[in-house]
Amino acid sequence: MVLHEENSFQWYSFSLFDTLPGVVTFVTTRNGAVVGDPFSTDNMGEYTDDRPERVAANRDRLCRALGFDRLVTPRQVHGVEVFPVTAAFLDFDRSQQAVYLDGKDAVMTDCPGVAIAVSTADCVPVLLYDPVHKACAAVHAGWRGMAAHIVRGTIAAMTERYGTDPSALFAGVGPSIGPDCFEVGEEVVQAFVEAGFDSEVVVRRYPSARPHIDLWAAAMEELLSCGVSLSQVEVAGICTKTHSDQFFSARALGVRSGRFLTGICI
Repeated sequence: MVLHEENSFQWYSFSLFDTLPGVVTFVTTRNGAVVGDPFSTDNMGEYTDDRPERVAANRDRLCRALGFDRLVTPRQVHGVEVFPVTAAFLDFDRSQQAVYLDGKDAVMTDCPGVAIAVSTADCVPVLLYDPVHKACAAVHAGWRGMAAHIVRGTIAAMTERYGTDPSALFAGVGPSIGPDCFEVGEEVVQAFVEAGFDSEVVVRRYPSARPHIDLWAAAMEELLSCGVSLSQVEVAGICTKTHSDQFFSARALGVRSGRFLTGICI
């Protein structure tokens, strides 16, 4: 990943995508932690306790810095629903759009100039780009969504709607909680085992400690099982809990903290 800064606004891009013409990726940051303020400085989460006008201003800064016409983000619920952002949807007013985006955990589009993104604070954000059909997707995968195969489901939705061949996809797995920090209960382990994940790869067990789940490995397993080429995947490998000074982390800062955005625009 590559760090960028413009007019005091900071964001990362995926190095792999930077080599592709006509596509922009971004991962926002806290951009300077302020003691006592769980939303400092660039909270992008609309569904947090931060002041709405401050979140809106932060999103405006993002759009100005990267030159987006529109920014579309869903109201996530740790489910598996995928929503297609179409030209007709973009003609709706904000209140109508909010209805369609409610309860969605992935968004996809082939509309140029429209940035789509998901908000996270430890969950795994995954970006997908189809250079053949000029289509893209942003996926929010917490452990529930990952175990329910939302990544696989989003790729299937792109295939059905845009004709995407998974082998042509480029994928980016963004900053999220790392395996060393993601301690879970046995019920979470069971959920991944029952979902068919390779427990030898996804589950980690430490001496005299509870099990840990490697969500990065789970994301890779999902992508490769769909036919995405290993050479066309970039994993950030940045743990949000360990780096909570740079990224929002629910485990480090509390569930009522801010959220950062991981998104893509064609």
